[in-house]
Amino acid sequence: MSSLREKIKMSQEETLLFLKKQISLQIGTINKDGSPHLTTMWYLYDGSRFIFHTYTKSQKIINLKRDSRITLLTEKGSQYSDLQGIIVYGTAEIISGKDSLEEVTRHMEAVGEKYIKGEDGTQYLEGMKLQAPKRSVVVVKPSKFISWDHTKI
Repeated sequence: MSSLREKIKMSQEETLLFLKKQISLQIGTINKDGSPHLTTMWYLYDGSRFIFHTYTKSQKIINLKRDSRITLLTEKGSQYSDLQGIIVYGTAEIISGKDSLEEVTRHMEAVGEKYIKGEDGTQYLEGMKLQAPKRSVVVVKPSKFISWDHTKI
């Protein structure tokens, strides 16, 4: 008989679909004093890595420059019976807009396309391009996934 943990674990296909549909990703980095720093970001998962962008001077970038370990969380559900989520452990690579403007702009556009369509999307992307020199892209290489889907119970 399999454990409950095994029963609620998402398959690779379920994980991919869940990550593509989710809107927000909670980002966990480590502050200088060892305490966790948590924030929420828009993101893109391309099947092998997570991508998000933020201001280069943000606390999460400062933390990741010191320690590249990162934890990600996305979840949904309002009752125990419909809770679903994924935790990802990984390492982060930072790409600075100051140093790699074209690459940062390309990643920012890819993330933006997931969220904003039509004329609003065009305006958003144009605004992001203007901010690109002050922003960094974070590319997360996952090392471990933990998932749960209580709808399987």
